[in-house]
Amino acid sequence: MRDLSPDFADAIQTSAITPALLVHLDILGDPLFAWTGLGPVVWNGHTWLGLGCLAGVEPIEEYSDIRAGSLKLSLTEIPNQLLSELAGIVYKRRLAEVYLALFLGDTRTLIGVELLMRGKMDTLQLSRAPEGSTLRMTVGNELARLRDSEGSLYTDAHQQGLYPGDTSLRFVASLQDITIKL
Repeated sequence: MRDLSPDFADAIQTSAITPALLVHLDILGDPLFAWTGLGPVVWNGHTWLGLGCLAGVEPIEEYSDIRAGSLKLSLTEIPNQLLSELAGIVYKRRLAEVYLALFLGDTRTLIGVELLMRGKMDTLQLSRAPEGSTLRMTVGNELARLRDSEGSLYTDAHQQGLYPGDTSLRFVASLQDITIKL
């Protein structure tokens, strides 16, 4: 069982609470702060956009052992004219966080927030439909990232792209043709 912060444990004891999810996606240049209710909510120095029932999060699994996990986020009824803009966003391996928020009754007064998952955005799938498009994103925890290769090449050109002026790999290509005799 998860350890809850004292403030969140106290908030659960309140007689009238309304749960909601807060989702932060650190999309390069335009981070998204959204929640599953209606209207804006201010928390942690950010204004969270209310998406209502248009947003979805598949159940988050927790394990007692160490294992790679992931979750899927979805956003529906996106206007089709935004699809080309969404297709160009830089998201891969950027931060994603999902929080469980407790509101006092039917108000927008936050009485407790608990982090459910922090991971990195992995895959993005866009589906077009006449009534509105759908975005589905997979977020993997840090262990899930270990399964992926970084796509790094041990070449001078790749190293120069990452670190201009670094000469540490300039002779790697010539080492392929060397025969080592013992």
